Amino acid sequence: MASSAAYPDADENLEAIITRIEQKSRKIETLLKQYTPPFPLLSTPPLLLIRLLISPRRGGRSKPVEALKTALEGSPLKTRDERCKSANWIVVHRAMMAIRDVDGMFNSLDPEYYDILMK
Repeated sequence: MASSAAYPDADENLEAIITRIEQKSRKIETLLKQYTPPFPLLSTPPLLLIRLLISPRRGGRSKPVEALKTALEGSPLKTRDERCKSANWIVVHRAMMAIRDVDGMFNSLDPEYYDILMK
């Protein structure tokens, strides 16, 4: 509480950071649930197509690398508040755990994300 007394706008700023992290979390969950078909749907046999449409998680891929990029964008690197750091780490960790091909992930990430990921 001493830090919020020294900086009257600190609570508002921290709440804004937490709100942004919550929004990122929702977006990441949406990206991880999105379905990318493993093959073109036009050449898919009708029964398989129905099965894929009923159960979109089977046979397709989510977008974990895009989710990780979203998690790393706008990370609160300069904040000293542990709640913000912890909340952001949970979001980044969730996106990282969905990645199966780590080498492919590093190949597809821009170098600017490496520094953020290490912090």
